[in-house]
Amino acid sequence: MLTKSQKDDVLRFVRGLKVQSFIFRDVVRFLDLDSDDRRSLQHYLDELDSQEIIHRIKRGRYALPSREKLVSGVLSCHRDGYGFVTPDERDLQKQDIFVPARNMLDAIHGDRVLIKVEKKKRPQRRVPGGRRVNNEEERLEGTVVQVLERRFPNIVGRYYEHPRFPFVVPLDARVLHDVRVPFHASKGAKNGQVVVVALTVQPGKYQDPEGRVTEILGYPGDPGIEYLIVEHKFGLPVQFSAEALEEAEHISGQIRDEDCAGREDFRAEVAITIDGETARDFDDAVSLKKLPDGNYLLGVHIADVSHYLREDSAIDRDAYARGTSVYFPDRAIPMLPPKLSSGICSLKPMEDRLVFSVLIEVDSGGKAVRKRFTQGVLRSRARMTYTSVARILLDRDPQEIERYKELVPLFQTMEELCAILHQQRERRGAVDFDLPEAEIEFDANGKVIGVSAAEHNVAHRIIEEFMLLANECVAQQLTESGGPALYRVHEKPDDQKVDAFAEFALALGYRLESRDGQYRPADFQKFVRQFEGKLEGRFLAYLMLRSFMQARYSEQNLGHFGLATREYTHFTSPIRRYPDLVIHRLLKASLRQEPSAAWHSHMANILPELARHTSARERIADEAEREIEKIKKVQFMASKVGDEFNAVIFSVTRLGFFVELLDHFVEGFVPAATLIDDRYSFKERTHTFVGEMHRRRFELGTRIRVRLDNADQEAFRLTFSVV
Repeated sequence: MLTKSQKDDVLRFVRGLKVQSFIFRDVVRFLDLDSDDRRSLQHYLDELDSQEIIHRIKRGRYALPSREKLVSGVLSCHRDGYGFVTPDERDLQKQDIFVPARNMLDAIHGDRVLIKVEKKKRPQRRVPGGRRVNNEEERLEGTVVQVLERRFPNIVGRYYEHPRFPFVVPLDARVLHDVRVPFHASKGAKNGQVVVVALTVQPGKYQDPEGRVTEILGYPGDPGIEYLIVEHKFGLPVQFSAEALEEAEHISGQIRDEDCAGREDFRAEVAITIDGETARDFDDAVSLKKLPDGNYLLGVHIADVSHYLREDSAIDRDAYARGTSVYFPDRAIPMLPPKLSSGICSLKPMEDRLVFSVLIEVDSGGKAVRKRFTQGVLRSRARMTYTSVARILLDRDPQEIERYKELVPLFQTMEELCAILHQQRERRGAVDFDLPEAEIEFDANGKVIGVSAAEHNVAHRIIEEFMLLANECVAQQLTESGGPALYRVHEKPDDQKVDAFAEFALALGYRLESRDGQYRPADFQKFVRQFEGKLEGRFLAYLMLRSFMQARYSEQNLGHFGLATREYTHFTSPIRRYPDLVIHRLLKASLRQEPSAAWHSHMANILPELARHTSARERIADEAEREIEKIKKVQFMASKVGDEFNAVIFSVTRLGFFVELLDHFVEGFVPAATLIDDRYSFKERTHTFVGEMHRRRFELGTRIRVRLDNADQEAFRLTFSVV
């Protein structure tokens, strides 16, 4: 019998073919099979033929169906059993693919799967904006053929004792199967404890999964258990390998003269870092001068992490596996060992540090007229915070101005250039979102004592504009070099999703217009301006974002729709993002006179998988961060059950509506069943509940008074009712 690995290799061979047919011996040579395994290979090819993944033309020769029929991607399940696959190759297949519950095979939520795709017809509704539509539309529907990769090898859930077969109920409702645990594999778990279970028998059409308990995390409510749950649930590696830590220990904590040899000396430059109050590592510093001709010389100086991380070293392997740092409200899981992330690579004030710098001359219209890339050594003059810079520029705080009087002219010039760059991005049609994030406040014992919307001030905008420009310049350099590159891409949104959103927005009085049936970044920019300053504006912007494609990494330059730019990448955060570290290596190679052809070939081969892996790790980190934030909000509200709050509706579904509290940056759900003062009907077109007698309306942007009825600390859910 072929092993699972060998079967995966066969599928990889089939998907990688550049021609439309192959023979049996091609696969034998690819797998390097001996004669004993060839019969098993023939059986597996017959199986793929029956699944219409390949077609047998005649004995020993096979043809491939349309490439659209075979797609790999990540499966996201719904608690009702169905799911959607987000394709790996977005440039070939932009649309998510629906997978009915009956077609799941043994896949579970989060798995990377191979699916066979076919088109199904369904009725299509007419949409606003003048775009012509047919009476029917086609939806792609998939059937799972193979699980290529288990996203999470372990499942976190509650252990329950049973006289015949104990079982674990997953905490994630999207993992649809309870897991049976034989008595001998329970590791002594007690009823109701939260455990980690490794699957030993995979779920199937007629097969319940089985597993063994690998770790007991404790009981719900135990101090700090939420972090253990999230770390195991999302497969976050907390501990570094012994080899990586040993390598880090051998890295000097001081910059030596030999480290500075051949580097440009920026230590006389007035360069500063601007970060949040709780930041522990500083990977970017900025300098700025106004030139005699009125142009600006912007320096963006980034920690030269690639100087310390040799490719395929133990630290590099750990960093690749993590893909990114993960930031929780009161702690972080860094991508690099602290000796690097908070030590020699962190641009601490008044300490020499190695940097990779982008020097950009910008004219008065915001155009980069010249750019230069160089490796250097820098000494940051000050560790500034967003709050402090805002006090100087906005509040004109006399104490802050006096404290940083030597730097005040620099901040004023930065504000000036920031406005110019922002206006230039607006002119080209970039979509600007200002969606606040939660700021969670803790007391000395780690208890949550406040949740508010984090301030986004002029200092944030300064750093954002400068980093955007630097990233764009680096992407342009890599493109011009003609060598391998890694881009941050954001493809054009799916027209059907945008049409559905446009119809909803129009029902609320906001028009999203297209030109010639095509949506452009400037159309969304114009749309956003309609609700600036309005209460429902932020929620409309959030819903609009859901119709967009997800930004990701790619070795192909597919442009960045949201930023309305042809080339974009991530260069400015190599301490916390692995793609930025790779970009540093690629940029250094592009600047060498004769970069190694072998190295170029090596990078071109690994970049597609690297892009897919780091995009996936980014999504996992985002999910983990959102989950901890949700848990902390529920913990904060747990003592407030029965209290009343002012709130605003930000999303309406047939089952009820979601509200955000006005006094706290906290969200919750109001079930439709709790609307008992009238008989309410749900209006599909406008997403509105309307009372039949009193005509009271609950819709996006409605201010209401709600009471907290339940704070579920296991499902991390807040339930309210209307007062």
